[in-house]
Amino acid sequence: MSRLPSSPPQNVLNLGRSIPETILRLSGPAILEQFLICLTSLIDTAMVGSIGAAATASVAINISTIWLINGCITALSVGFSFLVSHSVGENNPSKTQSVVRQSITASLVLGGLLTVAVLLVHRILPALLGAAPDVLPNAITYLGIIALGLIPQTLGVVLSAVLRSAGNTKIPLTANMTSNLLNVIGNFFLIYPARQMPLPFPSSVSVPVWGAGLGICGAAISTSLSQAALAAMLLWHIYHSSTAAKIHPKGNYHFQKWTLRSLIHISVPVLLERCTLCLGQISLTAIISGLGTIPLAAHYLTNQTEGLLYLPAYGFSYTATTLIGQSLGAKDKKLAARFCKNICIISTVAILSACFPVFLFSGGIIRLFTNDPQVAVLGTQTLQIAAATELFFSFSVVASGICRGAGDVKFPLAVSLVGMWGFRIGLVWLAVNILRLGIAGVWLAIAVDCLVRSVLFLYRFISGKWMNAEDK
Repeated sequence: MSRLPSSPPQNVLNLGRSIPETILRLSGPAILEQFLICLTSLIDTAMVGSIGAAATASVAINISTIWLINGCITALSVGFSFLVSHSVGENNPSKTQSVVRQSITASLVLGGLLTVAVLLVHRILPALLGAAPDVLPNAITYLGIIALGLIPQTLGVVLSAVLRSAGNTKIPLTANMTSNLLNVIGNFFLIYPARQMPLPFPSSVSVPVWGAGLGICGAAISTSLSQAALAAMLLWHIYHSSTAAKIHPKGNYHFQKWTLRSLIHISVPVLLERCTLCLGQISLTAIISGLGTIPLAAHYLTNQTEGLLYLPAYGFSYTATTLIGQSLGAKDKKLAARFCKNICIISTVAILSACFPVFLFSGGIIRLFTNDPQVAVLGTQTLQIAAATELFFSFSVVASGICRGAGDVKFPLAVSLVGMWGFRIGLVWLAVNILRLGIAGVWLAIAVDCLVRSVLFLYRFISGKWMNAEDK
């Protein structure tokens, strides 16, 4: 087993006694964090859904807008992940502190711009997206309140990325876990009206529970307040916890030219990639909706369940960005290549381990979410296809994290453009309209697209060009 070279205490390249141990120790909290975020999202969806279909539709109609907003925030977080990981790898504390301060400024600026932009259009956008008359008032209210939480949301996402890139995945895990718990508690008291709740024992006794009865408005308020709590917790850690990203409150928070150049180089391609995915998903939904209610429901349930399968991929992706970035920041390309190889192998084993039981028990899993026999049959088929081919998509996610750690962001963008518009949408249209393969054909087409992406990334790694992108 290969041993790691010695490195400064603040650098995570010596986190474990070996490369695999370092990868696992860093990725474990990141994977758990993604799982808890996904679980909270499912709970949030269920709590909103319990107050009626119109409430669910009020959130659903704004999903494409929220995807686009999250894409902007993610692009900024990726840019600062690159800068922080490289400065830590260089063992340059003053540069790291400068980048962290600028990340706070950039988060406030982007969050403010997004807030203003959404508030300007939130009254007309749901109607333009086709909200029904009974859905429109709640949809407008929901989007307006969410807009008020975009500054803390941006701070929370970017500072989580900054801490991970500095080698600390436990603080983002703890902070996000607390924030998610506060969101669920907030939903419990703000969505529902005052009511009597029976105790589990004795069953004949019930207790009064206060409730604001705000419905969808309460869900939006709870989400925004939980984002504010997350931002506050992470800011406290940035200023007080002993990490490579620790800064003193006093200092220069102004943008530096070299930082802006790097952000444009890294963040703009990531934003374009996210926009491509967002527009592609909207186009796919339009094609799939033509199949009818039952296939659409089966597709939705498969999508929701599949989200749990690729959670490990995002955890390994964040780990890859940190370790590759720090290795190349330390000018050690051999170590970066070893991390790349080991991350690919370990993530593949982890993903296959998650997919195998899902494939075997796909029927039972789908029936947890529906009592419609037709939806269950179609959902079982599509979930089996997703589980059998999930490795291809997950590998692409991990590979993107590796490339971003090296500053090779144009290649993932090119792969995304070719994959989404050259393969996925075209193949899905062919499967649905020409071959008449139904919803199963849709998932087979998606699998082919993901396979092509995986092959392209694998070729990129073998060629070694991904490590030299920043030198150009």
